[in-house]
Amino acid sequence: MHTPLRPKEPAPSDQTLLVLLAQAGDRGALEQLLRDTYAPLRRYISRLAGADLADDILQETSIQIFRKLRFLNEPAVFRSWTLRIASRIAFSHLKRARRWQPLDAAPPEPATPNPNPGELPDAAFLSLLELVSPASRAVLLLHYQHDLSLEETAAILEIPIGTAKSRLHYGVATLRKNLISERKPA
Repeated sequence: MHTPLRPKEPAPSDQTLLVLLAQAGDRGALEQLLRDTYAPLRRYISRLAGADLADDILQETSIQIFRKLRFLNEPAVFRSWTLRIASRIAFSHLKRARRWQPLDAAPPEPATPNPNPGELPDAAFLSLLELVSPASRAVLLLHYQHDLSLEETAAILEIPIGTAKSRLHYGVATLRKNLISERKPA
């Protein structure tokens, strides 16, 4: 899968130092942490829950990070910790949105055919991702877009490793099935 170039995230040791400073009350360090995490979290949330919900989820996530940062015992796991917070809030919003979704809401339209079979463009990948359940989508995004191991992904989502593996398998199978059906001649 094609992954877009991402802005460089701070080195883990730099991030750990910022967390420690922020926990000690350094406002500048807290602001830097929030700035550094904004783009990766926004990308993750937008792809997991959709652009419509992204702003609300990101705002709630930032507030939770601010409120709970002082309770983070292991500053080195800050990145995973923020992704866990974002995942919880996103799933909560998705459940709420599904509960209030009108019964006649149309299913998502099929993705447009892939113009270059050798490489899946981001737009096509993202449109196909919408066809995968949010649970599998979270595993796909954390594992492939954020380059996390399945163990780290399972820990962030607070699920057993076997569940993470099955969600990954289901997500990849769904993407593959939809890619193949798009490429079949009409």
